[in-house]
Amino acid sequence: MRAATPSHRLCHHGQSSSRRGLTLLEIILALTIFFGAMAALSQLAWSGSRAAIQARLKTQAIVRCETKLAEVLAGIEALGPKSNVAFPDDSKWTYSVSIGDSPFPDLLQVQVTVGHTGNNSLANVQFSLNRWMRDPSIFLDAAEKQQAEADAEAQSQGATQ
Repeated sequence: MRAATPSHRLCHHGQSSSRRGLTLLEIILALTIFFGAMAALSQLAWSGSRAAIQARLKTQAIVRCETKLAEVLAGIEALGPKSNVAFPDDSKWTYSVSIGDSPFPDLLQVQVTVGHTGNNSLANVQFSLNRWMRDPSIFLDAAEKQQAEADAEAQSQGATQ
């Protein structure tokens, strides 16, 4: 029987041994991939939450603007220019109303702008709506004229009797 030489033992031992553990390069590569994926996912989550906040504020601004414009057109809110008037339910929300002439006779252009001011630029939003409406002074003038004609007719009938 022949005695095993050390080199023979190493070769034989190296071939039959199973690999144990990870190399330092493999660990560094795995951590790099992990942290890169975490950075990308956190950026996506932050962008998603920012978009959700902006969408919620923009929707509230649209609803508030439509409501305030409907109030102005219906005569619930006095027709006249207003600037940065706070909403009664939340002082961070303000509205402005401007009245201007339109290119068409007997029509006014009504613009309502609603804005929200917050602690940062993410919470600041503004929305405007424009509508044309008939000039209410035309109706008032017609009503006054009709009332004056009715009064004159009543006086003439009272004088003939």
